[in-house]
Amino acid sequence: MPNPSAIGVPNLRFSEEQMTILHTMMNEKECDYSMIDEIIQMNVLSDFSDKEIRTAVNELTKRGFLFEIEKPYGCVYGINKLRIANMEFIY
Repeated sequence: MPNPSAIGVPNLRFSEEQMTILHTMMNEKECDYSMIDEIIQMNVLSDFSDKEIRTAVNELTKRGFLFEIEKPYGCVYGINKLRIANMEFIY
């Protein structure tokens, strides 16, 4: 059985920014757990302003799709994969 090349996120009334954040964090190993400054610096989000990205991260966190991990150096965000029941494996 082949391994999936990517994981698709179904659109559950996400904004474009939210979809891009989720897709990137789920599919880019180095982006799986990221601080807000690292999320803002992601190349795929360069079309969005800092404020739009911060708003998207806050909304995803409120809806339970991202979780916050408090560290001494700041907050790290991770994907709550249990919340995305309808993930699509792309082969």
